[in-house]
Amino acid sequence: MRKTLGRVAVLAMCVLVASAALAGSIIGRGAGAPAVQTVFRIDTPAPGATVFGIVEVRGFVLDPRGVARVTLLVDGAPVHDADINQPRQDVRTRYARFYGEDFPYDPGFTTSFLAANYPAGSHTLGIRVTYSNSDVADLGVRTVTVDTTTNQAPIGGLDSPRDPAVYGTQDYVSGVFPVVGWAIDDTGIRQRVSPTGCNPATDATCHILADIEVMLDGMVVGQAIYPLPRPDVANAHPDVADAFQSGFQMNLDTSKYTNGAHTISVRAWDTQGLSVVLGTRDVWFNNGYATLAPFGKIDWPMADAHFYSTDCYAAHPPSGIEYNPGDHLDWVSGWAIDQNDQKQFEGIKSVQLLFDGALISDTDVDSKNWNPLLGAMPDPCTASVGCTVGPYGIYGLDRPDVLYQYPQFTMDAKNSGFLFAVNTRYYLQTGQLHLGLNIISIQVRTKDPLRPAVVIDQIPVIVDCSPVGVNPSFGELEHPLAMQALQGTVQVSGWLIDFPQSLRQLNFYVDGVLDGSLVVTAGGNSIGMLRPDVPKRYPWLPYPNSLYSGFQYNLDTTKYVDGVHQLVIESVDYSGSTNYWVQRPLVFDNLNRP
Repeated sequence: MRKTLGRVAVLAMCVLVASAALAGSIIGRGAGAPAVQTVFRIDTPAPGATVFGIVEVRGFVLDPRGVARVTLLVDGAPVHDADINQPRQDVRTRYARFYGEDFPYDPGFTTSFLAANYPAGSHTLGIRVTYSNSDVADLGVRTVTVDTTTNQAPIGGLDSPRDPAVYGTQDYVSGVFPVVGWAIDDTGIRQRVSPTGCNPATDATCHILADIEVMLDGMVVGQAIYPLPRPDVANAHPDVADAFQSGFQMNLDTSKYTNGAHTISVRAWDTQGLSVVLGTRDVWFNNGYATLAPFGKIDWPMADAHFYSTDCYAAHPPSGIEYNPGDHLDWVSGWAIDQNDQKQFEGIKSVQLLFDGALISDTDVDSKNWNPLLGAMPDPCTASVGCTVGPYGIYGLDRPDVLYQYPQFTMDAKNSGFLFAVNTRYYLQTGQLHLGLNIISIQVRTKDPLRPAVVIDQIPVIVDCSPVGVNPSFGELEHPLAMQALQGTVQVSGWLIDFPQSLRQLNFYVDGVLDGSLVVTAGGNSIGMLRPDVPKRYPWLPYPNSLYSGFQYNLDTTKYVDGVHQLVIESVDYSGSTNYWVQRPLVFDNLNRP
């Protein structure tokens, strides 16, 4: 019996090694090989494959030492590093007990190279693995044939709806549902601009119309918004010029379709006229009264922005407060859409502004205070109309950008903008705002008499004051977005106004340490840049300060360790006054290496 058990044990060990060698390519001891076994596999391309276009190289590496780097090799020469630490549940399932349930890292990796960068014919391909203890091994070398004549269809992925094969269940969706993914092509995704001939870099109303089609049950129901930032795709496909801006999204209004099972697919076209379905998902539409509430967003101010009073007041005044013609006006703007599927009740009745939960203004009531002679944003005190105590609020402003994102809502989206004028000194002295942290909320009432008001968005703002009545700098940081994953050198951009003084310098701090500055100089082109879209969007801002308000700063994220970092921008005007006008958390993602 003991002898039989011994033979069984030896046989079991051979089966384990053999099966692992076939499926995972175990590398044993030997010259140029690591001192312990590595389980790995290059899934694509297969040995002997003919490759063209964007050649994806995917696989996994399992080793108890951990993997610090996976480098792509073509003809024995390093090309670039792969995006590692990618989840591979299939590998964890298959090798669950190979090194224990709690393996120290995710084993997957992805990278690619452009076939057009190499002459047609036979080439070798493999990976060089650098382990966490600095051991190095070249693995998986195989021969592939490069074809430079065949056009490749776009490649990409469909992230939302989720893949039930990965997540174990299909998505149940309702209301406006985002269909999200990415698409790249070696010759580019087919696209055009609207209006014809416009420049998206300088015109905020210029939109890219890409041929990325969303299909429902086999019928095209709309085009996705493209391009959107996807640094993760750039990590995996560094040779593709458009990879960083390869994301797409379409906001699908599921309330227009029957409840029940549906199929969502996305199809992309390249510039050569070749198309491919990037992904298909079976989903379940589940719309009801409770799921179709209004939605929207506060565009201005930014979260954690500052509202400023031109006077500090610590206690309630003994009598009523009048607006001061010299007061600084802040504003709250954004958009709101109703998605009620009952046509007789569909639509926004009014938008309400709340400070710390207390109602301040209702557009249904306060829009009558809006004097069209004062322009898009009123100055409450002028020589022609005198002083009035607002409040001012209006809904129904033109928002073609929202219509671009939600075309299925037609005129409801186009005229979805709201705007509230805020005299911070007035509300500070009447006690409706207080110095320090306040919560601003936007609440919406619909035409449905049975639906209570719905808070669609809220943000924190800091109320500050100037004892000498000086208006601080204010503006908008447009890029990067909060918690956006960044790699390499990225552009920090937006606009900023200092009035009545002019902006002299911007200082950029990362985690409290000065990273660098932009200084106004003769012939400089990174601060005080031409921004014709700003006075067009905000015609009440001081002109020409608003016209020359743009800035661009190059931030090198490789100088910092990967993870969450705080970006703070400080403004300095010509009087020497300073203002920390924005703070934003960012994610630096350089694969833990320069």
